Amino acid sequence: MRNEELLELTHHSITEYRLPSTGEVAPLLQVAPSKTDSERLLLVSPELADVLSTIIRRLRGSSRAIPLVTSYDVHERVWNPPMPLLFQRDIGTEHRAFTPTALRKLLINALAATGLTDVGGEPLVFSPHDFRRIFVTDAIMNGLPPHIAQVICGHRSLDTTMGYNNG
Repeated sequence: MRNEELLELTHHSITEYRLPSTGEVAPLLQVAPSKTDSERLLLVSPELADVLSTIIRRLRGSSRAIPLVTSYDVHERVWNPPMPLLFQRDIGTEHRAFTPTALRKLLINALAATGLTDVGGEPLVFSPHDFRRIFVTDAIMNGLPPHIAQVICGHRSLDTTMGYNNG
């Protein structure tokens, strides 16, 4: 997911599809339009479902309701209306949406805490977007057809997807 897409996920982004033949429920994550102005639905793995349920449980706390918070869209330069964002935190007595800067700092601190270094002995540094590249490369190298990776990533062009695979 892109930073913007991740930070705009709400409790309402989690939905389900019931298979008509068996009645089995498949959890889905609805990703709001961002760069390409087209939304997409992603199948939620059991591991991701566990993480999402933990986030929701923590946000609800004893109130059973996810706090509504406003967020600033840095790309469109507008304030979004209050929403039950999944990526929010308490600052003092207020609930606030995570910002792209806060997300980058969390990633930097998490990597620093691992003690992992590159071949030169320097601490590893990743941007959130690096994980999109890693995902696409790994998925395609392990047999995911590139056109499926394109849909998952929300790329308009297969060339963009393959550029990630080569990068």
